Amino acid sequence: MKRVFTILAVFTLAYGGRAWAQVNAGEASVSLNGTVSAGYSDDYSNVASSDHNIFGAGQADLSGSYYNPNFLSFDVQPFYNQSRLNSTYQSMTAASGVTASAKIFGGSPFPGSISYSTVFNSTGTYNVPGLANFTTHGNNDVLALTWGVHVKGLPSLNLSFSDTDNDYSVYGAETRGALHSDVFSVTSAYSIAGFKLNGGYQYMGIHSLTPEFLSGELPEHGQSGTNSFFLGVGHDLPLNGSLSAGASHLKIDTNYGDTTFNDKYDTSIDTLTGALNFAPVTHLNVGANAYYTDNLLGSLYNTLVTAGSTAPLSEASQSSHDLSLTGNANYSMPEQHLYLRAYAERQEQTYLGNSYAADSYNGTATYFNTLLGGQVNSSLGVTRTSVSSTHQGLIGLNAVLNYTHPLRRWNLSGGFSYSQDTQTVLINYTTSGYTYNGSVGRRLRRRSYWAVYASGMRSLLTNVPGSANSSQSYSTSLSLPRFSVSAAYSTSGGNALLTSTGLVATPVPLPVVPSTSVVLYNGKAYSAALGASPIRGLTLTATYARALSGTTSSSLASSNNYDSVYFLMIYQVRKLSFQAGYNRMVQGFSITGAPPTLTGAYYVGVSRWFNFF
Repeated sequence: MKRVFTILAVFTLAYGGRAWAQVNAGEASVSLNGTVSAGYSDDYSNVASSDHNIFGAGQADLSGSYYNPNFLSFDVQPFYNQSRLNSTYQSMTAASGVTASAKIFGGSPFPGSISYSTVFNSTGTYNVPGLANFTTHGNNDVLALTWGVHVKGLPSLNLSFSDTDNDYSVYGAETRGALHSDVFSVTSAYSIAGFKLNGGYQYMGIHSLTPEFLSGELPEHGQSGTNSFFLGVGHDLPLNGSLSAGASHLKIDTNYGDTTFNDKYDTSIDTLTGALNFAPVTHLNVGANAYYTDNLLGSLYNTLVTAGSTAPLSEASQSSHDLSLTGNANYSMPEQHLYLRAYAERQEQTYLGNSYAADSYNGTATYFNTLLGGQVNSSLGVTRTSVSSTHQGLIGLNAVLNYTHPLRRWNLSGGFSYSQDTQTVLINYTTSGYTYNGSVGRRLRRRSYWAVYASGMRSLLTNVPGSANSSQSYSTSLSLPRFSVSAAYSTSGGNALLTSTGLVATPVPLPVVPSTSVVLYNGKAYSAALGASPIRGLTLTATYARALSGTTSSSLASSNNYDSVYFLMIYQVRKLSFQAGYNRMVQGFSITGAPPTLTGAYYVGVSRWFNFF
């Protein structure tokens, strides 16, 4: 397949220039432009032999339509041997591939589309919350199709399908990860006698290989399939009101563990919802909502599956349910710049062999106005929750304050939010935390600007040790007419789950996930960047990034490091571009017992842009 794309790119770029500025063949219109590159590169690594090359590279964009763009339009973009040193594909390796898309019957009752992309030897990331991500390399491709049937007087029909593959290795860990997903959905909507009906079906299948090198385990295979059906109905009511109801059925089949798939969790979830809303007078809205599910733990597990994790639940076999009844009222007072909201909720749950019930009452006031020449937006809410099964009474507090203020050449902004004893998805757990952000900027001259930014957050399950997640980030930048510089620092820590795409902050309350599935992480990251354009046509870019982190599983710990240097020089003369670059990356994990992987490359070359037709 790679050879096919290589031949396509080279043939297109080499012979396309013989055409006129535009091609019209009958009712078809086609345009082609692209860039041809040639140069010398020197790759080196401590895990592979050095590689010296004099090579060619290129990228093209072939687009067009037939009869009318609404009837058929397409766009094909092949690229070959595009490395981070000489392209916008941001691949530290020499990536090749193609992206293509086509639309058919646009504007008609039967619109459709298809898109496809495949990339070989590309650079990717293995995510770490709040820190610089680890670097990977591998192959990926995506196929997506959509089709619609929108005939007047008949129910609408929309179909979609996508197939995604990602296969990669993590530098420095000598381990492999993979993610394959298939999604198919069909939805329909129809209006009859004032009723608005909608329904549909969706299938999602995921097959993953999670590289569990951060926990000292072997790569773990996981497989999940979900089938969901839903149906909804709505109708307008007097007093500017509306009524809606919905029902859904979700079936989850999962296998997780080693390559034999000997661990299974299969469950089904039925959910009912309803809503009633009125706006009887100006500025006033009142309503009520109802929610019921016969499988609360299954809903939590579906949250894990959606996040990419197949970590088991602590008590997956326990029966559970959740019933929530809510009433609310909202009143706006534009002249006073005030918005008031009140709600009351009754919630009943069973899970982990226990039954819980809670009554909550909340009042929130939001105020927005000008203040001292700036704009202020603030809210304050108080919640009273009584958990009848445990005879607990809690006062919850939520506060938000945001302020922006331009002062001559200065721009000031800041925000802060705080929450205490806020109810979670499970009745007997509450969460507390805060977030903050701020920035100071000043226009120095007509084309110069300096700014400083800061942000942070912390959240935790109240009275649950080890449940905190936190992050902080600080950065500054200076932009001058021909020069720019920036620097950043961040730190992060908390608990997460391993997935095929990286660490994901635990999306459900920790007690329902076994401690053996949780990875604790912490780390710091630094970065700096320089940019300059001293003369017309010359662009210089340099970046440096470093991240030090630690991960701890139930049995092992690892110290991880990432270090990269990147430099690029481009000199543009008409359609010619002269380029030189250097890249160096070091990445390692102590848990593997192997030295960090070092890889780097030099590049010098020239490219020319062509507008073939």
